[in-house]
Amino acid sequence: MLINFFAIGQFVHLDGSGVGVVVMLPDDTEVPDGHIGVWFGTTTETGRPVICTVPIEYIEPTPDPIVQH
Repeated sequence: MLINFFAIGQFVHLDGSGVGVVVMLPDDTEVPDGHIGVWFGTTTETGRPVICTVPIEYIEPTPDPIVQH
């Protein structure tokens, strides 16, 4: 399993959802076994981030981001 492959803050890709950021790992209480929590930039009307739990095998790391100023 690739659990240790991902880290909080890492950019990842999921087909159909695009690029997201890892915000929760499997050891967090709200994340099912074999999943990670990913934020794809979605928020509620009140501004609360919507975090998706995704099976680890569906997630791929992205190349390092390009930082611009």
